[in-house]
Amino acid sequence: MPHPLADIFRKAARLNAEDPRRTGHTIAIEPGKEVIVTGDLHGHRQNLMKIIAFADLPNRPEARLVLQEIVHGLPDARTGHDRSVDVLLRAVRLKLASPEQVIFLLGNHDIAQATGNEITKGGRGVCEAFVQGVRNAVGDEDAAEVLAAINEFLLSMPIAARTPGGVMILHTLPTPQRMNLAGSDVPAEPYTPQTLARGGCVYEWTWGRNPTGEQIDSLAEHLGAEYFVLAHKRIETAYEIVSPKAIILTAEHERGSLLRFSSDDPLSEQTVREHLRPIAALGRGN
Repeated sequence: MPHPLADIFRKAARLNAEDPRRTGHTIAIEPGKEVIVTGDLHGHRQNLMKIIAFADLPNRPEARLVLQEIVHGLPDARTGHDRSVDVLLRAVRLKLASPEQVIFLLGNHDIAQATGNEITKGGRGVCEAFVQGVRNAVGDEDAAEVLAAINEFLLSMPIAARTPGGVMILHTLPTPQRMNLAGSDVPAEPYTPQTLARGGCVYEWTWGRNPTGEQIDSLAEHLGAEYFVLAHKRIETAYEIVSPKAIILTAEHERGSLLRFSSDDPLSEQTVREHLRPIAALGRGN
């Protein structure tokens, strides 16, 4: 019998992979939906629970909740362990309960965890810390099976979501100087060791840094996008406007924020702030 947690992650992986709205690694969000987008969560349980309560998916079937980079949290204050697997499991259970409403996007930490390429943050290897956190949660005997299922889930995520109103949601954009490796289109080919490795197109579309206004304008024209909603960058503020056509969000600290907007409506430099919500204030009339 498969381990119950492994079964949950594999079921969610199938839902991601078989989503009828998915073409290649891009999800086409339907017209007439309320889109709720967050930035990197990195194990922030309280923020995820606030976001879930705010989205209220069972009572708002028109809502579409976009989540990303849940793995690799800060050490638990009591045990010192990475417990982000618990937060990831909570989000995955939400996906099983509301398959069409929850959309996960692939980030660089997901790739690193699934491929075994370590990331060092705060002087510790977060991938190995996550592995140890899974061992602590399920025991050494079952850890390998559960970790394999988690990796399958992580690599089932698409790279981008786009709305009828011209908004594209991605973890990041390629580093401008590496566009020749990334290509100008969101990757559509299967994930392989080559595409996931440095220099591969999927890697470059999830690890990119420092997008420029010129690059953003060029990609927007090429992809037919009006506005980009991004994450990936560690910011201490609620958000960062990086160009008239792009914003970066975060959800990994108490100053994080999310965006809520209609899938039919465009976002712009003039309107995007109207759709921002501080996560700390969710449940207080927001």
